[in-house]
Amino acid sequence: MSVVDYTEKIAYSKTGPNKVVLSETTHARSTLWCLLPGQHIHAHVHGGDHIWVVFEGEGHLLGLADEPLVKAGETAFLPSGQAHGIDNRGQHGLVFLSISAGA
Repeated sequence: MSVVDYTEKIAYSKTGPNKVVLSETTHARSTLWCLLPGQHIHAHVHGGDHIWVVFEGEGHLLGLADEPLVKAGETAFLPSGQAHGIDNRGQHGLVFLSISAGA
């Protein structure tokens, strides 16, 4: 068991989205993603469900026709096999926790 304060792990990169692995086990992984304005994670597909919890900022979900906006305090549920990505079109940093489970 471990407890992490995400605010101590925020780290942006000017070269692209920054991935900070918080924990990794046989069945799940938790990753803190930090995106500056203008950065994005291309829509992609892989096995295993994902849950994205937005802590700071906002982003448009890629892979869905309407590219819905998800913002601080909201959670996106992304089932296995569904294309997903995110685009920070805002003026502030985007920080979200990605919890992935399964394959």
